[in-house]
Amino acid sequence: MIYKGKEGVLSLYREHYKTAELHLDKIPRREWGLNVFSPELKGWQRNMVFEDEEELRERLTANRPPAGLFAGTATYLDPNEIDKKRRDLIGFDFVIDLDEDDSDYENRVDFIDAMREKTKALVDRFLVDLGFPLESMQIDFSGKKGFHLTFETEAFRDMDVSSRRQIVDYIMGNKLDRSSLLPSDNLTKYGWSSQMMHFISKLVADPSKENIEKYFAKKYVKKLGSLFSDPDVIARLKTGSLKDFDKKVLISGMMKEHNVTIKNVFDRKPTVDSNRLFRIPGSLHPKSGLPCVRLTRYHLDSTELIVDQIMEVSGEDDVTIELAEDVEIDFPVKKTIPAGQHKMKRYEALVALTTECKKKW
Repeated sequence: MIYKGKEGVLSLYREHYKTAELHLDKIPRREWGLNVFSPELKGWQRNMVFEDEEELRERLTANRPPAGLFAGTATYLDPNEIDKKRRDLIGFDFVIDLDEDDSDYENRVDFIDAMREKTKALVDRFLVDLGFPLESMQIDFSGKKGFHLTFETEAFRDMDVSSRRQIVDYIMGNKLDRSSLLPSDNLTKYGWSSQMMHFISKLVADPSKENIEKYFAKKYVKKLGSLFSDPDVIARLKTGSLKDFDKKVLISGMMKEHNVTIKNVFDRKPTVDSNRLFRIPGSLHPKSGLPCVRLTRYHLDSTELIVDQIMEVSGEDDVTIELAEDVEIDFPVKKTIPAGQHKMKRYEALVALTTECKKKW
């Protein structure tokens, strides 16, 4: 079979949903949404209810499969009720949504690597300190712009909006009193002051000019580079001593690093909004052709493992496609595929045909 044009994309999506492992739970208690193939992908079907996976998969493998599959973070006693206020909310998942503009990166793998590191930073620096149950943490790569972290334990599902907002504000550093961060000349491992330990470790690991000038004004770069390369200074840092440094300068750099690494990619709204829908792991993203994939905490240590997982979920068998025009893809590597017929792996075919057709829906 030769896959080409819109019908080729629909066939690839339909085949995917016949065998794809979809990570689903509480199916009859959630609101479901389908993004349909339409101009600029603006077509939606919401307020849908499915009794079980069989009924859902029948819809996914119909003649015209959906462009995207979503489920609400909330569960209800009666999700069939159109008026959401009358659905009787049971609870809603505690979700952390990390997103960034992927157009700033040379290729998809570079973007995944950057977002992996930022997601890991959030987990290691904040969620561990705040006592989140990491053994029940679900990690998903969305298929395009970022990562989602979900906690479905009852304690987090039952958490009220005010408590959720407090956690979000703490992580983002909103209304943070910087003057209280380092009350003495010594590092502390408690509260927000512990972020300085993470920041300094990052600078000691890479004291290069290029790394330091990401976070500090030029007038400080040379001196700080020298300090973070000095064995005696590092020895004092290991004991917690900051006597070699201007604390205000360090705090300013730390906050800039925090903004770049965490605050600027943290979308606070989904955590506190029970009406949000999220892409289902195992489903395909119609703007990239890549699947949303379920990961483990170990994947946060290796971009290569994430890429391997994406390929496995998409499919690694050989298929033949026909392109009507030259197409530039960004996964697994950035390259231009010329018009004509090509034999390639299924994961690459999904990206190529989706890229060719996504502007013509």
